Amino acid sequence: MSGKSTLKNFTEMLAEAKLPERTVEICLRADLVAEHEEAERDLEQAQKSTSTSLAGNGTGALVERIDALEAEMRDSSYTFVLRAVTRPRWRALIAGHPPRKDADGETNKDDAQWGFNLETFYPAIVRACLVDPELTDEEFTELVDEKLTDAQFSELVTVAFRLNAGSIDIPFSLAASRARRATSGE
Repeated sequence: MSGKSTLKNFTEMLAEAKLPERTVEICLRADLVAEHEEAERDLEQAQKSTSTSLAGNGTGALVERIDALEAEMRDSSYTFVLRAVTRPRWRALIAGHPPRKDADGETNKDDAQWGFNLETFYPAIVRACLVDPELTDEEFTELVDEKLTDAQFSELVTVAFRLNAGSIDIPFSLAASRARRATSGE
């Protein structure tokens, strides 16, 4: 067997090859979560109320408030697009952020475990992988230093790291599989 496939032309596939991408949706108005939680608590209390008032127990207004907050949070969310970097660029990024040394010349244990400076590498890999939004260096610094929580930044780091150092499998959609089964009898 020659290894050549009549069904696939590797040269054509190579020309169409793309680096993997992933998205991360982040709500940039996380302050609204506290208002949402308060409205949820108020709704629970109102639902427990046995008010006999003609005006009702206020659940309708609370549900509207919760819906409005959820809409505002959706409107304040941005879908960040990250793309893997090329293998040479990945290697250069790692090399550009060597593990830190302490005053005694000993390598930082956490850095040594990963092979790079944890403090400087993570912002650098997110910056290198970020496709959308297109940010200036100043905007990127403001975003990661002032506007994102550690958990939100960690989401971006995790995706950027996995894009470059994780395996890329063909995804399986459980939702599509269920829908396929549900419609196959029609």
